[in-house]
Amino acid sequence: MKNLLVFFLAAFIWSCPLISKGQDLTFVNHSELGLLTGSDNSGPRNNFTFQTFNGFQLTRRHAVGFVTGLDQYANYSVLPLALGWRGVLNPKNKWQMYGAGELGYGSAVFEREEVNEWGQHNWRKGGVMGQVTIGFRYKTKKANFWTLSVSLKRQIGYFYTGNPSRLSPNRNRPEDWNYFEVDKVTFNNLVYRIGYWF
Repeated sequence: MKNLLVFFLAAFIWSCPLISKGQDLTFVNHSELGLLTGSDNSGPRNNFTFQTFNGFQLTRRHAVGFVTGLDQYANYSVLPLALGWRGVLNPKNKWQMYGAGELGYGSAVFEREEVNEWGQHNWRKGGVMGQVTIGFRYKTKKANFWTLSVSLKRQIGYFYTGNPSRLSPNRNRPEDWNYFEVDKVTFNNLVYRIGYWF
């Protein structure tokens, strides 16, 4: 987690000279709604996803920026925080093919620790996420775009279960727990999205 924060900070600092040096860089927003499809131990699943890319157009074909949004895996909510890229193959055409990629961290900041009637504690943490996309965008009269895309997305999550040996256990102290278990869960997704790019 610390390495990812350093990575994001370095990328932000690196982008500042570009912003100040080249005042002609255009702001880009690409917001999408879609369906996360996949399967896990409970069987097939179809879940909601929303993401927004905010960045700068470096060239006519390439844009870089940051991605955030919300991925819902049944009752598990993930907030993606990632660096993103958008690349357009044929920017002069009305119908344009594009590719995209994101790499970052999926945060479980919305998740709360639960304690059942037997005193068992359950909580969740996020993990690394990555995504590659291929899609089409359609130019409108205002030179904005409607988009349709398909993505492969991988999200890691960690599910914790523990029975404490004291009233206020510390999650990072093994001696505070009679029983402690961590399950690493990998969500492999095929994602279908519709969006708007300006």
